[in-house]
Amino acid sequence: MSADDQSSSSQSRNRKSRGALHKYMFRTAPDVIGLLIAQGEVSCNATNSFAEWSQGHIEEAQLVKSLEHQADDARRALLLALSEALSTPISQEDLYTLSERCDRVVNEAKNIVSEAESLGWLPDAAAAEMGILVDQGMARLLDGFRALKAHPELVGRSAEEAIRKARAVEHAYRRAVALLLADPNFRVVYTSHEMYRSYARCADLVVAVADRLWYSVLAEG
Repeated sequence: MSADDQSSSSQSRNRKSRGALHKYMFRTAPDVIGLLIAQGEVSCNATNSFAEWSQGHIEEAQLVKSLEHQADDARRALLLALSEALSTPISQEDLYTLSERCDRVVNEAKNIVSEAESLGWLPDAAAAEMGILVDQGMARLLDGFRALKAHPELVGRSAEEAIRKARAVEHAYRRAVALLLADPNFRVVYTSHEMYRSYARCADLVVAVADRLWYSVLAEG
């Protein structure tokens, strides 16, 4: 290769390198908050179907399972964006943790449905009350996710409301267990008690999301 050819080749590589660097530095940042909101919306749809199922609409079971898969897809999209983002409005760790904890809520709701089907257990009035509260808690979390984008000062309020809804599940759980003691059928008592505990765990998972949501804005402040 002649000196001129070598010079031309070097210049070409330099231009390509500068172009790649320019593209990397000035590429459009992924909307990671928007993707978290998208995951939250699918998660809310899932907990809404779960609440409907808990109220006796057994046909919602398949939709809960389908939406759990959609929530997984939404989470994967967010994680991919996080791996490509140079900077994010709140820390990547907070976004990752919010996404992961949100996913746990939906997984637990799906697991409750699947376990109930395996045991031949049908949701009762106590389950209906707890399922509605879990769904309301998730709705408040979604409000908080949306507030991250434009009104961070409202995030804490949404987190507190989500916690309040989730804590109400604990009270409903205790009332339901107390009523179970009057049932002479041991199988009903045992099965219902285990299912109620699963609802309480689901509510605890809502609290875990809310706690991290609170932390995400405190850390940024």
